[in-house]
Amino acid sequence: MIKPLDTVLAQFPRERQWLLPALQAVQHAHGWLSEDALTQVAAHLRVPATEVYGVATHFPELHLAPHGRHHVRVCTGVSCALLGGRQLLAKLTQRFDAAPGASGADREVTLEAADCFFACSMAPAIEVDGEYRGRVSESQLADLESWFSHRRRHGSPSPMLAMESAVPKATASARAALADLATLAHAKRGFGIRVIVQTGTCGRSVGADTLLEPLRAGINERGLDADLIEGACNGMCYAAPLVEIVTPESTRFVVERLQRARVPALLDALAGEPATWPAAGMIPLATHPFFKSQHRVLLARAGAVDPDSLDDALVHGAYSTLARALDGSPDDVIAQVKASGLQGRGGAFFPTALKWEACRKAVGEPKYLVMNGEEGEPGIFKDRHLMEGDPHQILEGVLLAAYAAGASRAILYIHGEADLSAQRLNWAVVEARAAGLVGERVLGSNVRCEVEVRRGAGGFVLGEETALLESIEGRRAQPRTRPPFPVEAGLWGRPTVINNVETLSAIPTIVGRGGAAFAALGTSSAPGTKVFGISGPVRRPGVVEVKNGITLNQLLRDLAGGSLDGRPLKGALVGGPSGSVVPAALFDVAMEPRGRVSPGTGGIVAVPASASIVDIVKTLLAFNARESCGKCTPCREGLPRLLALLDESDSEQKIRELGEAIQLASLCGLGQAAPIAVQKGFESFGDELRARR
Repeated sequence: MIKPLDTVLAQFPRERQWLLPALQAVQHAHGWLSEDALTQVAAHLRVPATEVYGVATHFPELHLAPHGRHHVRVCTGVSCALLGGRQLLAKLTQRFDAAPGASGADREVTLEAADCFFACSMAPAIEVDGEYRGRVSESQLADLESWFSHRRRHGSPSPMLAMESAVPKATASARAALADLATLAHAKRGFGIRVIVQTGTCGRSVGADTLLEPLRAGINERGLDADLIEGACNGMCYAAPLVEIVTPESTRFVVERLQRARVPALLDALAGEPATWPAAGMIPLATHPFFKSQHRVLLARAGAVDPDSLDDALVHGAYSTLARALDGSPDDVIAQVKASGLQGRGGAFFPTALKWEACRKAVGEPKYLVMNGEEGEPGIFKDRHLMEGDPHQILEGVLLAAYAAGASRAILYIHGEADLSAQRLNWAVVEARAAGLVGERVLGSNVRCEVEVRRGAGGFVLGEETALLESIEGRRAQPRTRPPFPVEAGLWGRPTVINNVETLSAIPTIVGRGGAAFAALGTSSAPGTKVFGISGPVRRPGVVEVKNGITLNQLLRDLAGGSLDGRPLKGALVGGPSGSVVPAALFDVAMEPRGRVSPGTGGIVAVPASASIVDIVKTLLAFNARESCGKCTPCREGLPRLLALLDESDSEQKIRELGEAIQLASLCGLGQAAPIAVQKGFESFGDELRARR
């Protein structure tokens, strides 16, 4: 039953900051945003109707027209395109007699091309009525209608969480308060085998969630001393549907590409001794080639912990660093992060501790901490694995960062299509609030930190921190002129720190083990570890964590297993649309910020020998042109012209000059980085680009 508009809107305070959540809630309830809906939103929030319309037309995930009865989207990003995504789109265009972006004559199906689903390790991917399907072959399209029955509206509104929390009584220390919580958690814990189905976005796209019922039934029938857990991906996306088995001694085994037919044999084997498990297809994680060169810090618990259980997180040590920090000084937290040399993992590499220090010293209250979980760059998907896999680690990092920066309110801003990430982080906040880990007196201390979850609605520009702040305030996502910087005047003019998901995930380990220990894991110019999402035509696409300073050969050959066809790769797209295709000649150069090969935002797409560099560059440039927020002329007008020049002969000099002008004159970092792919393309693949016509 569709809720009346006034019922949907009644949950929102009559303030402009709730404009985007209100629009999302209306669309979630009604499927689209009608003119009448926009008018009612404007009246309820007391925002001019023209400005409501401006916001509604700005975000690509908001729709001002209804879709057909069914909605099919096909990813045409670089990873999916290299593995047949465009061929899938062509087949469906013919089948439904609908051009991308349109509906068939009977309006039964609306077909769209998508830039990226951020499930790149499962390429090629399509989305049917809001559910992702991974590794789709052309033969599967014949049964596409069978997927219609799973329909749900895509995208959830920003949760309106009650701000009340359990307020613990003052205790002797935060550590004492945490000890009480941990004692209760340990008392509830089972001591048998843990059977963890890896139901991250990647696993669900190939049916991992359908294994839960037969596994549960089989465990009960056999009377096994085993706990079945709906878990998250441990990074082995290529092996999904994947099940991880953890012994009471915490030894981890994995079962790759498990199908329902193999479930009985697996459960029969579990009744035997662990020494016999490898013969039954259970591979010890410690000797698996995918993990051989990894150094897992942020991903240490991914796949082994229940992401929906605070108790399980506490048993695995969550919030212990926070408790110790609360019994000390915020300056101690900043000192450890400074000693770690941690640089922002969103791609700008700004020293994290300096941000916090500047915010703490800035004049103005309240102060804010914003987690940027937007991750809207095609080819980048590692932050979603962190959010889905270990939400309490991220929340602990958020609370530590807020404590250090003097922030009393934190906002977790998550991409509008990252439903599972939002669901798991939202539940983590709910559980943490009920336990007194979030709210008026964190762990019984005098420290206050309220936390809420907000959802984006698409738009690459949300990766720019001030554009993200504009969206929270209820405006179009357009970058602000700086100075002032957010640490001086951010949300509602107050000092604000914005940190990336990966950055915040590293904080508990850094503060808990000491900054020097984390710094020693990398190089002098790139301390610590780095998380990468690897996709494209390689044998083992997935998410890995390695010491900084690693090479592309080590990532693509040793960890990802090399190309699917066994031929040498032509290159690798590093860093999404703000990055470039790195030629194979540089595959042995250490990856370091501002070096010859930069890790960028942590996305790597393998480029096979048969791929067209021209097509890849055009794909990246076209995305940047479409995603321009429109605020500054060099980006808004320059990028479409730059793309057009690629179709003209003898245009290399014009391309170089225009690219330089866009870099120098664009307002934000995204516009400044937009021409890099074509500029680097001429440097590394000049002959191929010059022969494009």
